[in-house]
Amino acid sequence: MKLWLVDADIVIDFLSLDVFDKLVTHHQVYVASVVVEEIKFYKRSGVRYEIDFRKEYVETNLVKELEPSLDEAREILSKLPPIFRDTLDPGELESLAILFREHGLTFCTCDAPAIKALPFLDLSHRGMSAENLLRSSGLLKSGLKPRHTEQYFKTNLEIGQREKIYNF
Repeated sequence: MKLWLVDADIVIDFLSLDVFDKLVTHHQVYVASVVVEEIKFYKRSGVRYEIDFRKEYVETNLVKELEPSLDEAREILSKLPPIFRDTLDPGELESLAILFREHGLTFCTCDAPAIKALPFLDLSHRGMSAENLLRSSGLLKSGLKPRHTEQYFKTNLEIGQREKIYNF
């Protein structure tokens, strides 16, 4: 069993693909507090489903909620170029702060700014694409969006690495 920290887009997309429930039975899944609040609905086959993520997943202990301290979030911001302050949403910032603190977690995201931020925090090796998470869990299926692919993840990680090298 591996430990995964996932962002809101991943949770919503995995709920839409009908793989999230299987994922939480195979792995210990963590989300940041802001992410819990961001997940309100998902669509499957064109139908919109409302969800009380806290009640259905956190309170039932299927998903663990973590929250960074204000100092931890500030530390992350201090390690990133100023442009990230405008492009990272609160859930991504919290998730990165938790990832920085919790050494046993791997971060699954499909948000380009969060992926690009990983090299600045020396956390590139602890990020993973949605495609790889599903593949490693035996849950890979068709219907993935381009932003879920390993190629998308690698491309954005390389951009982040170049930006770090050139001191952005």
